[in-house]
Amino acid sequence: MAARNVRRTLTGIPFRPRGTLIVTLLVIGCCLFGAACKGGPGGASGPGPTVERASPTGDARNIMLGFGSIPPARTSDAYISTFATAAQYADAIVIRRAPPWSDFLPGASVSKDTADTTSLETRLLKQYSNLKLVYEIDPTDPTVQRSRIANLPSGVDPAKGFADPRIQSALKEYVTYVVSNYHPEYLAIGVEINMLYERNRDQFNDFVTLYDEAYSIAKAASPKVKVFPTFQLEDLLGTASDVHPPDWQMLDAFTGKMDAFAFSTYPYLGSIKSAGDIPAAYYAQVRDHWTGDVLVVSAGYPSAPVEGQAVAGSEQDQQAYLNRLLGDAEKLGFMLVSWEAPFDPSYAVTGTDTAYKDTGLRHSDGANKLAWSVWEQWARRPLGSHKG
Repeated sequence: MAARNVRRTLTGIPFRPRGTLIVTLLVIGCCLFGAACKGGPGGASGPGPTVERASPTGDARNIMLGFGSIPPARTSDAYISTFATAAQYADAIVIRRAPPWSDFLPGASVSKDTADTTSLETRLLKQYSNLKLVYEIDPTDPTVQRSRIANLPSGVDPAKGFADPRIQSALKEYVTYVVSNYHPEYLAIGVEINMLYERNRDQFNDFVTLYDEAYSIAKAASPKVKVFPTFQLEDLLGTASDVHPPDWQMLDAFTGKMDAFAFSTYPYLGSIKSAGDIPAAYYAQVRDHWTGDVLVVSAGYPSAPVEGQAVAGSEQDQQAYLNRLLGDAEKLGFMLVSWEAPFDPSYAVTGTDTAYKDTGLRHSDGANKLAWSVWEQWARRPLGSHKG
């Protein structure tokens, strides 16, 4: 299958859909860029500003730190600043995106928006070469608890979904495109896929068949890339909105074609009322079911009360949770912990977005929260054996 490589002039950038139950892909135009596209302060050789990491101090850590690419505002500068923040205070960045199906259906061609997005992001990744990339191909719709495919073009039957040969072809083409253009160290094909298992078993079974083919395509294009689906831990445990016994057995569907166990975790969306209520073995139980590499591809906890959730939410509680998560991850030998977003998204003010509006470690204006000091202290520790 031929790769669809692109290198075009930048005109737009994307924003990642957030979390478990959130919105669609957003794209904004080049008119917002201004001087940012010409290089940042200090003569940066890319679209972002020059950043300088603090000198390492303290004991070595064996877990990489990462940030999601959610920006604090819907501007190009804000999106670029998220990459710069990750380059300064993390080791990895996570890009999550629904496939642009119309670009990759049989007979279609890559759109200018997709090409320009690729151009910007690959330039940022080249500029901030210390960052490893986790690229999540996210085909299911978080606004309906991932029970169907997201953003299907007209003429494609949603009921057929992953059984449609055109969708199968498009996903495989997109996998090739991502691997060939972005060269990610980690590639997720399917996000929080256990939610589809719980809510649409037929579609899940069709996805698994397609995943097997896509996995082989990705490994053929880049043998070193680590490929896996991701899981939503609270839903896997049965403590989220759809209460049920833990479903660890569904990992068997990916036996032999899952290079790591990767999951998102938002304890406050379940029955947890405070960080102190999280059971002692909450993250340790992962090791009962997976002995290989473990990646927390997205974690979040609010610094303020969340409407409609049991959790009270405060800066102190967020700080306590971050301490707990990082401590457990290091003790359990996890490879990566990535926080949902470095900054609060200022636009998350309506609908399901409000559950995530205060999960940043810094306010949308850049002011630090209490938890930021914890993150910064961990980021300054030199990275030891788990270098990916």
